[in-house]
Amino acid sequence: MTEVIEIRGTEEETFRQYRLGHFLTLAVAVFVFLYGLNIRASTINATTPYTDIQAGISVKYPKNWLLDVTGDYVFRVRDMTRIGFKTTIQVSLRPISADMTDQNVLTSLHITRAETLFAYDPQSTEPYLLPNDLQGTAMYYTYIERDPNPFLESASYPVTGMDILVNTGSQVLVITFRAESSTFNDELATFTRFLETLEF
Repeated sequence: MTEVIEIRGTEEETFRQYRLGHFLTLAVAVFVFLYGLNIRASTINATTPYTDIQAGISVKYPKNWLLDVTGDYVFRVRDMTRIGFKTTIQVSLRPISADMTDQNVLTSLHITRAETLFAYDPQSTEPYLLPNDLQGTAMYYTYIERDPNPFLESASYPVTGMDILVNTGSQVLVITFRAESSTFNDELATFTRFLETLEF
């Protein structure tokens, strides 16, 4: 007569090791995923400081955006990695006399926009509270950006723009944000972070 002896201890130990290995693998995968998200967020939110002593402006703009100080503005930065219209943030200063009102500046901007932007269409104007509790005025508009590349004459991009006007007394600060209309709302978070660092 043959006697069968079951060895359960070894099987249970192997099963426990398997489960432990499974949980460790899962934990490592979750850690790597969260670490990747953190790195991605840090990259997306990375900034570069900029200061213009003459204009009295300092700010942090998105890292790796192209800085331009050669135009009729204090500075402009653009996301050159974006296909199509390059998301743009621009800061300008406009002189204002004692007898001028914010409405005069808005009217002047409308005239300038209509002359320089194709299919310019003003949308709305409303009060705007900046992160530093300064009161401004926001003006929204749309237009069509045509690709300057002669080989892409048919390429055009619907753009939504936003100008925030802040009257400092002797001049008006104009903070401009423009993005392709289809991504404008998504890109607003970047603009908000920019405004949170703006000092003037």
